[in-house]
Order: sequence, then structure tokens, then C-alpha cells
Amino acid sequence: MGRFRGAFGLRGRIAGAVFLSAVVTLAVAAVALLGPLEHSLRSAEIKSLHKSLGKHPTAAFRRLPLCTIVTDPHGEQRKLGAAESHLAGQIGGQAVVLGTFTPNGTYFRALPRTGDNDELADIGPDNYPDAVQAYRTGESVASATAVAVRRAIPFSKECPVGTQHVKTTYVLAVRKSIAEIPAVVHVVRRAFFDAALAALALTLLLGIPLSGRLVRRLRRLREVAIDAARDAPMIVPVDNAADEVGDLARALHSMQQQLQIQEEARRSFVATASHELRTPLASLDGMLELLGEDLRDVSPDIEDARALLDRARAQSRRLGRLAADLLDLSRIDAQIQLRSEPVELGELSRAVLAEFELGSVERGIQIDLEADGEHAVWALGDPGSIARILRILLDNALRMSPPDARIAVLLAESRGGARITVSDEGPGVEPAEREAIFERFSRGKDTAGQAGFGLGLAIGRELAQRMDGELVLEDSSELHPAGARFTLCLPAALTPDSDPVAVAS
Repeated sequence: MGRFRGAFGLRGRIAGAVFLSAVVTLAVAAVALLGPLEHSLRSAEIKSLHKSLGKHPTAAFRRLPLCTIVTDPHGEQRKLGAAESHLAGQIGGQAVVLGTFTPNGTYFRALPRTGDNDELADIGPDNYPDAVQAYRTGESVASATAVAVRRAIPFSKECPVGTQHVKTTYVLAVRKSIAEIPAVVHVVRRAFFDAALAALALTLLLGIPLSGRLVRRLRRLREVAIDAARDAPMIVPVDNAADEVGDLARALHSMQQQLQIQEEARRSFVATASHELRTPLASLDGMLELLGEDLRDVSPDIEDARALLDRARAQSRRLGRLAADLLDLSRIDAQIQLRSEPVELGELSRAVLAEFELGSVERGIQIDLEADGEHAVWALGDPGSIARILRILLDNALRMSPPDARIAVLLAESRGGARITVSDEGPGVEPAEREAIFERFSRGKDTAGQAGFGLGLAIGRELAQRMDGELVLEDSSELHPAGARFTLCLPAALTPDSDPVAVAS
């Protein structure tokens, strides 16, 4: 089956299509060019004959005493012969016959000459049908046969008959041989068919290797696709050709690189997530085991048990945050559609800040909500996602800030958008880490001794981008020389008449 496809598959179809196209093209050219060739040559010869005869081909004959020649042919035969010979030389040395008609309609030579049949032998037997038509209609007649082009030109001359003058009509019958035209057409046709055969042979010689090369290139790409389906190492061949197959190969190469990047990211994600899960799980298991030993003791150490329980709860919360982060990442990667509606940022921020009130009070950290103006700030986005980003920023700020510090949340309107800025008094972010902290499982070096997974800011930035916004780390300024300032920028929304949207938990 493979051999059959190789011989009669795409390669054979391409070569056959190219060959058939060449055959059809040559056939159309043969019909369009060779068919009317002979007719065109004959028409050209008729025009050439008409041009060579001039405007007044009968002028020389009108001056001759035709009446005397008819009645006494031998009187002026030399003059008539000279006129005919001169006109014959003018048109190319062919036959010129001057005559009139008898009462019974028979055309006859005005001057019979010997050798007439020999002169007209190359233009075939002639009954002068064009001369008859010209005599009857009084108009010049041009025509052609297989071996000659003809023209019959009538004119009248008065001849004296007794005391009267009778008008006699003469016809100048001109013949020019075109016996060479069939030979010329034959040569042209033979040359055309020879050229056509050479073109078809060249088409096959070029088409078969070209189609074979194209099929080989496609076969290599097919093998790459099969390897990808089998989850085998996929190596896309380099193809720099400037055609569609080359574009396909380069697209597959780009896809391969993206798949490799995604595979490395997936493996890194799995390894990092496994490590991050393993550490709190091991700690939680150890603390629960110690707590169990304390509780099995006859005189349990209640204070130690409580400390272990608090640490176990901390690890449990850490696992919960990791599970929530992984769930958010899975939703982002699944491209789940986010809502897009007007959100009042002040009401949303107050609801989120209330969730952190207990933790901030325990550490003596003050969280202030400020608004740049007295009116409400509206943004267009998904309420749950905006709240999630604000929770990430506040959680980072609380973990990075020292005790008795201050965290400021500023709401403001900008040109064409709205902003939420969260500022803390922590160690800040090193310039070399400004972009790295937004990557998955990437954390800054100075974390103030706080544990984390390096997922929060990555989730926040991707959620912001999904809402046509952005999450950025602001540069330090004189007003904020220390700490970190993160700003969430969102599209502005028109103030609706309805109540603010409830914050999703």
C-alpha cells in the first residue's frame, strides 16, 4: 500500500496535474494558433496582392486599342503582352489574363498566346469563376484557392461598331500562386509539435523531481506529527524554503519550541508544587505526631500542645493558600471567561480590608484606605478577580511589613482607567527582581523570613491582563523611599445608577 501511495499518491497526482495542464495549454495553443494559420496567411496574401496592384491596375490596359485586339488579335499583341508582363512582374511574376465574355457567357482571352497552360500550371485549372462574378456585378472580386490568390477587376471600354459605339466590359483576372503556404504551415506545425513534445518531456523531467521533493518534505513533517502523537521526542526538520511547506515546517518548529517550554514549565510546576506540598505536609505530620505523643502522656504538656496546634494550624492555612493558588492557576490556564461589569472599588476594597483586620491588629499593622477625591471610583472588570488581586497584594504587604508598620491602599482615577495602589513599609524589591517576582514559583531574595510559594503575583498579573488591565511594581519616590508599591490598573467604567456590585468571596 505504501508503494502504491508513493507511486500514485500525492507525487503522482502533482506530476499528473502538471503534465495534464501542459497538455491542455499546448492543445489550446495549437487550436488557437495553428487552426487559423493557413487562413491568416491566405488573407495576408490577398491583401498583399491588392496592395501590389495599386490604385489603378487597369490603367495600362485602358490605353490599349482593345477593340482592335479583339477583332484583330495579331495587330497589337505585343503591346498587350507587354502590359500583362509588366503587371505580372509588379505582383510577383504570376499570371495576368485580360479578356471579355462571348454572348453565351464564355470568358475568353483577348489575346491567345502559346504556353498559357504552362504559365498557369502552378495555380491549377481555372474556369475564371471570379471573372464571371466581376463581369456580372461590375465590382472587383478577391478570392483564394488552395494554391492561389485571385482578383478579378472589371472595366468598360467603348468600341465602334459601324456608326455606333458599343460599351464592352473587360475583366482583368490576376492570379498569384500560394503553393508555398501549405508547406510553410506544415513546417510551422511540425516545429510546434516538436516543441510541444520537448516541453512535455521537460515538464515531466522537472515535475516528477519537484513533486518527489515536495512529498519527501511533507513525509518528514508527517513523521514529526506521528512522533508527537506517540509522545516521542519530536525533532522538526529545518526548512527555509519560501513556500507553504516551509511555512508549515517553521510553524511546527515554533510549536515544538512552545511545547518544550510548556513541558518544562509543567515539569517545573509539578516538581515545585510537589516540593511545596511536601514541606508543609511533613511539618504538619511531624507536629501532629508530637501532639499525639503529648496527649498520650499521663501528664500532658498543655502549653506545648497548644504551640504545636498553632503551628499545625499555620501549616494547614499554608496548604489552603497553596491549594487556592493552584486552583486559580488551573482556572487561568483553562481560559475561563471572566465577567466584565462596572465595579465600585471603594466598596470592594473595604470588604476585602475587613478580612485582614484581625491579622493586622495582632501584628500592630495599620491598614488605611484612601481615595483620590470625594466621589466613588468605578472600574470595569470581574469583581471576584479584582478582590482576589487585592487580597494577594494585602497578604504580601502584611507578610513583608514589620510590626507597627502602615499599609496604604489608595484608590484613584487616571486617564481612561482606575487604579488601586497598595504600599507597604517592608524591605522592598531589588531592581534585578522587578519582573522575576511576577513569574510562577518565583520569589524575591528578601522575604522578611516569611514563607510563600511565589504564585500570588503571577496570578494577580495574569488576572489583570485577562481584564484588559495590568499589575505593576511602581518605582520608589521621595514620598515612598522604602517598601513596595504595587498598582492594579483597570479600564474605567461609567457610573451606573444601580447599587454597587457585591464582592465575591
